[in-house]
Amino acid sequence: MKTFFRNIIILFIGTGLSIHAQAQQENPVRVELNANLDMEDYNLVPCGGNGLLVFFESEIKGNSLDTRMWHFAYYDKHLQQQWLADTLLIDGVKFLGSASDDHHTYLLFIDTDKVRSVNNLQILRFDYDQNYFSLINGLVPEKSTPVYFDIIEDQAIIALNNNSFEPIIVFIDLRNGFLDTKKPEFEGLNMIQYISKDDDSKDLFAIVENYLGKKQNAILILQFDMHGQIKNTIRINPAIADKVLNAARIANSRGDTLLILGTYHNTASKINGNEEGTGPESAGYFASMFVDGKELFIHYYNFLEFEEMYRSLSSKTVADLRRKAEKQKNKGEEYSLDYDLLLHNVVRFGNEYVLLAEAFYPEYRTVTSMYYDYYGRAIPQSYTVFDGYKYISGIAASFSPEGELLWDNGIEILNILTFNLNKYVSTYVNNDELALFYSNENRINYKIIGGENPVSSLQNISLESKYKGDKIMEDFGSKMIHWYGNYFICYGYQKIRNNRVSGGKRTVFYFNKLAFN
Repeated sequence: MKTFFRNIIILFIGTGLSIHAQAQQENPVRVELNANLDMEDYNLVPCGGNGLLVFFESEIKGNSLDTRMWHFAYYDKHLQQQWLADTLLIDGVKFLGSASDDHHTYLLFIDTDKVRSVNNLQILRFDYDQNYFSLINGLVPEKSTPVYFDIIEDQAIIALNNNSFEPIIVFIDLRNGFLDTKKPEFEGLNMIQYISKDDDSKDLFAIVENYLGKKQNAILILQFDMHGQIKNTIRINPAIADKVLNAARIANSRGDTLLILGTYHNTASKINGNEEGTGPESAGYFASMFVDGKELFIHYYNFLEFEEMYRSLSSKTVADLRRKAEKQKNKGEEYSLDYDLLLHNVVRFGNEYVLLAEAFYPEYRTVTSMYYDYYGRAIPQSYTVFDGYKYISGIAASFSPEGELLWDNGIEILNILTFNLNKYVSTYVNNDELALFYSNENRINYKIIGGENPVSSLQNISLESKYKGDKIMEDFGSKMIHWYGNYFICYGYQKIRNNRVSGGKRTVFYFNKLAFN
């Protein structure tokens, strides 16, 4: 049987057919926009099979000093530009999220810094059928950061954390613009991690971290209806004294059963502490099940048991870790290999639930300079410089509906060093196959990790550039995301040299259309 992910296809203009990327045809389905990296910051938002939006903030002020011009371009699914438009938004707002329904795409803008007595939130709604923008305004507390944004049945739902650790959930009626703010009332300091929607009951489940005396007290699950009324509160109990739960995601919320997956760390036997302010390090994954609000179990799966974790370590380090882990086990203690992680949402794969996280660490280098004392003697002086966050791998684990670990796998992340923590790895499921993929250095890296014929090694393919003779000098900020069907968009910034093209060099924001087939 031909498997879905065996071929990555680059699409080309004018042929009417999909052509394999290795075929070296002219005119790939690719758009390049001139980029000034000191000024412009392009945003790209897929609008399903209708097309996609590309936009950025300009330096042009509106007639009112409180507004600023934003430039928008709309492309159809063949990457043909359909129109350009300018829109005034509140000066200081940042683009912080998007959501779509069958006829609209909604863009969320918030000014999270300034104290305002008037609007600091705007939702720009784009209508596919009529090709027009409409604007909804609102006011949320300053220093608020959205952690969730979605559109559900004519309502925009936004969850925000703030510096006072008093999170709020905002419900906006998209028909009349009415805004209703709900604040969960719990003792101590609270932060919302994540919100999921139950497709059957339409209820929402919020994962909330609760702190008392600056120490994590519990992870709570709030079940509330579409009006923000809390129907149930569940507390996840670690069950073991030296376990602390870091983050959680809802895997299954159907009926009276809740399956929760997440990460944990040990308070003892840690290899390295985390002093970088990136949150607690994780020793492994956990799975917990609730029925009728009562916890049936919580299982822990240490990353030392995952074969994927060892692929990023030297053979000597692996041997040392296994030996130390066995020694600790004989003492009745758990030895852990702790990682900084960016946790993804749970992916449904047949009857399995797959949890993915991206592992990284802060990287430093030592700089030594010489200075001279009063007598002219050279004295070396050394200091460390933060070079960014180095990504290691995407760690995936599959769980049964009963919360049992079925298999682990992952994808090696190559040559990503960045100052901004973002998720780079994406997943895509088609029938009996599950793939992980990411884009970097003008290449698509992918691996099939689920199904009858998983691929053990990392696969890659180069992106097609726009002109023959293009040489990619620098590639940064690259991302690859699902667009619609089996089509994907790969985008980012590149510095390109080509002596056959006028000017010789160019810096661009690019986006390519691709297909898995």
